[in-house]
Amino acid sequence: MSSLKSLSNHLKVLVERHRELDKKIADDYDHHMDDTELANEKIEKLNLKREIEELKDNIKELEDVDK
Repeated sequence: MSSLKSLSNHLKVLVERHRELDKKIADDYDHHMDDTELANEKIEKLNLKREIEELKDNIKELEDVDK
């Protein structure tokens, strides 16, 4: 089982990747990038968001156990 600290660090990395991908999508949209590429980026962003939410739930469960 992962430690709370390692999960929190992983969460920070995922949130930063999500933020960067959001900026890239906006930039690609402004520059009329290929629709397929934009769709793939949006799917990747959605998958990151799901992973972030699952990780937040795992962290919350660990914090509740530690109480």
